[in-house]
Amino acid sequence: MHPATHRSLRELVASAHALSHRWSRLAELLPDARADLRMGVDAAGGMVAALGELAGTRDVAIGGAASGLGATVGEGMARIGEPFLERNQALRTAVLDVHHLTVLLHYVERLARAQDDDELAASCHHWAHELVAVEGRVREAAIAEGDEPDRAVQPVDASAAGRVAHRVAVGVGSAGEWMDRRIG
Repeated sequence: MHPATHRSLRELVASAHALSHRWSRLAELLPDARADLRMGVDAAGGMVAALGELAGTRDVAIGGAASGLGATVGEGMARIGEPFLERNQALRTAVLDVHHLTVLLHYVERLARAQDDDELAASCHHWAHELVAVEGRVREAAIAEGDEPDRAVQPVDASAAGRVAHRVAVGVGSAGEWMDRRIG
């Protein structure tokens, strides 16, 4: 297997685990987007299982370290980064999470075709289309936040700590704007 394919399969697993952890947390915080976010978590899990089997038959280890790194990054984003975000920001960045996976799947599909690995190419094609559907649904949810501007800027995490973190983020943004006005 070409090193580009090998590394990309590992990246797919890490990125899928990151998405799963982050989106599971977002599903708790955003009940109106829960079904779409859970659909993404389920699809990412199915993709990891399918690609794990294919990687195993190709002597590519995509378990522990790749999974652990992805889980750590996803958990860190969910627990540390999310409280600073507004609802609209959280959903828009969730779209970027899944978009990264879909682009990477299409890339690995091309790599597999260049290596005459039809089985891997077909699997990547399938999972890319599964995740593109999820991406569309979450993108629509993110865009729909614009229909209710007051709701869109609410903190994604409504807990006391989340509200404080959100106020800090707004304060930092306001300070940056104040500086820009003085400098510009």
